[in-house]
Amino acid sequence: MSVNIKDKLTIVIPTYNEEKYIGTTLENLYEQSGIDGVNVIIADANSTDQTRIIVERYQTKFEPTLKIRLIDGGKVAYGRNMGSRYVFTKYVLFLDADSQLLSKDNILYNINLMEQRDLDLLTCKIKSVGKDFRTNIAFNIFNVINKILSLHTPFAIGGYFMTKIQKFRGFGMFNEEINNSEDYWLSRHYNPKNFHISKMKYGQDDRRFKKMGYIKMLKLIILNHINRNNIDYFKKDVGYW
Repeated sequence: MSVNIKDKLTIVIPTYNEEKYIGTTLENLYEQSGIDGVNVIIADANSTDQTRIIVERYQTKFEPTLKIRLIDGGKVAYGRNMGSRYVFTKYVLFLDADSQLLSKDNILYNINLMEQRDLDLLTCKIKSVGKDFRTNIAFNIFNVINKILSLHTPFAIGGYFMTKIQKFRGFGMFNEEINNSEDYWLSRHYNPKNFHISKMKYGQDDRRFKKMGYIKMLKLIILNHINRNNIDYFKKDVGYW
């Protein structure tokens, strides 16, 4: 079974000073199979670089294949939630501004999977597209850990978070009081039986590891799981963004 993507899915991307990445991400989306006519909502948090100018340039360049809409956003959770207000399709796909889909069939494959299995939430495995080999090792370790933990605690990464919009709204959307791992906090509300980690992969570079350090990132993942029921922990700003 194959679905018409534009009638089923809307894409939401929060941005803040993403001039280095957002053009590549939009070009990547433009090359996706079956993407014609899909709505893409960019929720920008008043970027001070060229992000908004680049988005406006691609609005013209990719119309009507991608129907790009630029709106005002804020912090990541707020931006994603603001973007979701413009979703009138059954599914929404939240991406980061630096998410790179590593197969041209990524979205088409995953939206078909959502339909066929009647899934509520789906994410992809993550792969490094950076130059530091340590990042790919770290991502591979995360993929294994996430697969094991997903049996009882779903975790759809914010860089690729595909969900039924009705479920997303029913769970209260992303908690805007949270400064740390709002994607993990929301994911854990979903039933593991209706969650899936796709065989498809998406890529990100090593900028977050450079910012926080590898040990600190690993510690963050462990502490997130330990404190999965403690919202006060997730309200702390750990400097991830």
